[in-house]
Amino acid sequence: MPFARTTATLALAAALGGLAPTAAAAAPRPGPETPSALLLTVDAGGDDVRATVLICGPAGGLHPDPATACRLVARVDGHLDALDVRPGPCTREYAPVTARAVGFWQDRPVTYTRTFDNRCHLRRGTDALFDF
Repeated sequence: MPFARTTATLALAAALGGLAPTAAAAAPRPGPETPSALLLTVDAGGDDVRATVLICGPAGGLHPDPATACRLVARVDGHLDALDVRPGPCTREYAPVTARAVGFWQDRPVTYTRTFDNRCHLRRGTDALFDF
């Protein structure tokens, strides 16, 4: 397993482990205060793989702008396929980049994979969520 993926997996496990005592103390109810965690990766091919952890409820984790990212996910209630936030022009360059998210939002599992034509299309389609 490449170093970036191993690091990201360990970070998500640590983040989820940190939430376990809270969940065990009282069964969480879906809502804005239910802790949520997502492992986000951006794969541009080869060794160009970046990853971060986003924690919401409250916003945190390793994401550079967790508050904005959590608002984006909340706006689509964890259904990341519904994201399409910044329409506008991009170059026609074909340099595919794949965005992935795994984890949970509120009480539901999240699995998201989408390949964009280039980083501009990624930024237009997902705003700050995969901007790390």
